[in-house]
Amino acid sequence: MDYPDVLDWLYAQLPMFQRSGPVRYRMDLSKTHDLCEALGHPEHNLQVVHIAGTNGKGSVSHAVAAALQMRGMKVGLYTSPHLTDPRERIRIDGQWIEKAEFVAFVVNHMSLWEQMRPSFFELMFGMALNAFRSHRVDIVVLETGMGGRLDSTNIFPTPVVTAITSIGLDHQQFLGDDVRSISREKAGILKEGVPCVLGVLPPEARSVVLEQSMKLGVEVYDGIPASYHIEGPQWLLRNQAVARRILSLIPGPGSTDEDVLLAGPTAWGLRGRWQFWDDHCLLDCAHNVEGLTSTGIAVSTLGRPIRLVYAAVADKDVSEALSCLPKTVANHWCQADVPRAMPVDTLARLASASGRKGEGHETVAQAVYSARAQRKDNELVLILGSVFTVGEALTFLEFERSKTGAAKYPK
Repeated sequence: MDYPDVLDWLYAQLPMFQRSGPVRYRMDLSKTHDLCEALGHPEHNLQVVHIAGTNGKGSVSHAVAAALQMRGMKVGLYTSPHLTDPRERIRIDGQWIEKAEFVAFVVNHMSLWEQMRPSFFELMFGMALNAFRSHRVDIVVLETGMGGRLDSTNIFPTPVVTAITSIGLDHQQFLGDDVRSISREKAGILKEGVPCVLGVLPPEARSVVLEQSMKLGVEVYDGIPASYHIEGPQWLLRNQAVARRILSLIPGPGSTDEDVLLAGPTAWGLRGRWQFWDDHCLLDCAHNVEGLTSTGIAVSTLGRPIRLVYAAVADKDVSEALSCLPKTVANHWCQADVPRAMPVDTLARLASASGRKGEGHETVAQAVYSARAQRKDNELVLILGSVFTVGEALTFLEFERSKTGAAKYPK
């Protein structure tokens, strides 16, 4: 089996939650523990930074990993979901795991997968732990998948430090209907005596986390804002503050930390989050109300006309999501190529009912092409809606950039 064959097998046998929806999500750590035992406990002896949050956990994880690497440490980074390639989830010193190592892990343990039937997330997490062990990393930065208490990543009894970047309403069918319930799930990553860093949380969320911290004897720290004025979206400044505090709690020389934090998401290796493809195209994975509101405010400060490319998953409240965004000069609705995608006709109808009319496209690539082709003057093409939307847009943009001459209309 080569790499494409392995991916086809994984997607067919172990459909992932991100693509297929709630039926694929498992709130149970037993399978993860069993998998670790079968793999010879690759989690043992790993030094871990564990980061949860409704939004911001990905950017904080990337920032911390980049800064620790600059310190001279060998750093493993595990994040999810991926945008264009599953190997994005597993990085060692900023580099994706090699295709050969990915293939070998899956193929060499085929009987184990058939026996245990792990989820896609569980298998990828097992692969990450195995890689971190075999490459002898000094420290691992772990981003939770969903929640915290029952997330597969929550198997380490004594991380170096934990963090909760933000708490808002998302994945209520699993984590609870209100902020307090979701907060209890996120606070499940706190461990006895291990310091925890908090981002800016709603008062009711913060009180839940502080209650749990007192039960476990956890010292709680807030983020450290920059000591001087820096430009950037508020969400980015808040995430930098959380990363700055996390780094202050990890032993070692931190003289280069601030330079790394100020370099920003692209320098950290973070894709699809406030990513300017060029001067006239911005991609962002924000998809829930908290994230879209933050991105909407940040986009408004740019002072440019917005041409929106947008797609959503089927369970999203389109009217609520679009209300978080500034006015646009044009809208390009589309549909990502995943089972969970909202049909473009449905999206267009719901958007129109909320006062936003636009042009429908069968694919994300067609929407991106059309928006960029119709862009006028100082308009900014803003690509939003989900990781699938941004992932497919990046795939098209990368393909377009790799070609010489005029881009062809995508099929």
